[in-house]
Amino acid sequence: MISSYRLGDLVLLKLNASEENELLNDYPNSFGSEYIREKRKNPSVDNIELITKIVTQNIERYLKVLPKNIEESTVIHIRLGDVIAGHTWHEQSKRPLIPSNIKSLLTNDTNPKYVIGKCFFAKTSSNNYEECIQLSNEYLKCTLDTLQAQHFSSENADIDLCCAIKSKQFVQGRGFFSKLIVEIRNKLNVPSIKTETMI
Repeated sequence: MISSYRLGDLVLLKLNASEENELLNDYPNSFGSEYIREKRKNPSVDNIELITKIVTQNIERYLKVLPKNIEESTVIHIRLGDVIAGHTWHEQSKRPLIPSNIKSLLTNDTNPKYVIGKCFFAKTSSNNYEECIQLSNEYLKCTLDTLQAQHFSSENADIDLCCAIKSKQFVQGRGFFSKLIVEIRNKLNVPSIKTETMI
């Protein structure tokens, strides 16, 4: 249930050497591991340029598992898990958006809609797991119903990232994974709806 794969934190914040080594060990074939290996070889390389290069070089291998209409779709990221009901300040600051607020951002959007996101817990997460999982499931259902969207559940952060990058439009959720998606899409000159300032 607890994952060491914190891709947004890795690229935008920087993990310490021990956390990087844990990620390399747990997810050796991931975008994150490739990023760490390349960054260690060339520490001065720009973080966003590097992760964008890694994603664009590898995205084709995941196309067959993405929705067939992904390039005509809107993808919405929602952060689930610890942020739903966790007690620490960093969890409380990343509470997800109210579904009706997300809907208000998409008033004129007629694209098919997909929601990405799964329950995530790191070592630093609060341990009220059952409460967080239950409330995450309720929040996900409410979001899908409100947006008339489908849940794209790959159970793989790299595939979810590719889904968000290939979409016609992306709606930012909470946390650094979502912020990373926005940064990569900016680098690729494709639009995103940013929600950082929304309560």
